[in-house]
Amino acid sequence: MSEEKEQPPINTKKWLYSFPLEKESHIEVEEKRTENGEEITVKKKKSIKEEVEVYLKRPTRRMYDNCNLFYSVEISQGVKKGMLTRAMIAKRYKNDGGGLSKEEQEDFGKKYNELMLKEREFQVVQLNLQEDETMTLQERQEKLTVIVTEIEELKADLEKYEVVAESLYEHTAEARAARRTNMWWLFFLTYVKFINEDRGGIEDFKPFFEGKTFEDKSKSYEELEEIIAETDNEFGANLIERSSYLLAAWNGGNAKTYDDFKKVDDSLDYIKEEVRKDESLQEVYDEKIKELAGLEIEMPETKKPEEEQKEESKKEPKKEPKKEPKKEPKKEPEKEPEKEPKEKPKVDEG
Repeated sequence: MSEEKEQPPINTKKWLYSFPLEKESHIEVEEKRTENGEEITVKKKKSIKEEVEVYLKRPTRRMYDNCNLFYSVEISQGVKKGMLTRAMIAKRYKNDGGGLSKEEQEDFGKKYNELMLKEREFQVVQLNLQEDETMTLQERQEKLTVIVTEIEELKADLEKYEVVAESLYEHTAEARAARRTNMWWLFFLTYVKFINEDRGGIEDFKPFFEGKTFEDKSKSYEELEEIIAETDNEFGANLIERSSYLLAAWNGGNAKTYDDFKKVDDSLDYIKEEVRKDESLQEVYDEKIKELAGLEIEMPETKKPEEEQKEESKKEPKKEPKKEPKKEPKKEPEKEPEKEPKEKPKVDEG
């Protein structure tokens, strides 16, 4: 008999997913000691670390309706402010190759025809239907390798034109509305678990972003952004980072079940591990997270494991002059996302 599938650790009828985050806070403690025969009380700040469970709420039908309305209103507001829609841009560039010059259109057509011929040639050689019947197996393999290289080069050239065409839609009213909708889901679906002393010390849940409306929660986010910038609040930054990544996968239709969310969550850990190995990936990683969230926030750099940090802190540049200090990657201005969500946004009013 097949093993029973392990049940999710949360109520999936109410929640999409949950994950733990470490939070560091400071509390004031009193210490008593004796000086000159007198007992005195000294107040000190003590740093404590606790694990906080973050929950992503499963939206109700009402939330979906509210989010769809929010998306439509945002498109309307974008148009009123002078932004073009995708349909407007498509119509505008219908007769000029989507923004490509005449020479680029001709080059695109030429390379596309070459690609079709090369793919056909590949099939002929692969099936051993070429005119040269004396071609050996090794010669066929070498020929196929050359054809594959040529096909990849043609595809790379064509991809450049596709990027140019797609860039026309970066600043449409729909693109702006999609970014705002990503924020909507982040604000309304992100909860944290806490001990509710007012209800007898039971476990309870509360929205991470305070307020009832999108505007109220935006203010809460702005306050958090200031705290992150001034105090290096890693808990807040990490919560936005992970929640945005997971919700973007869900909103794009790539995470429907708890297991799907777990795979996406694990993929984020893998990406962060790769960033640890190559500092040049930090900028790309930060920009992608900002793009998914639709937010402007300075994400904390992915730190190396504690053991490596301790070892590096012991090493002084004077003792090892050959080692150059690590350079922090330059921050580039934030780029807006290139694509809209695959399906209509969703919303929560809680």
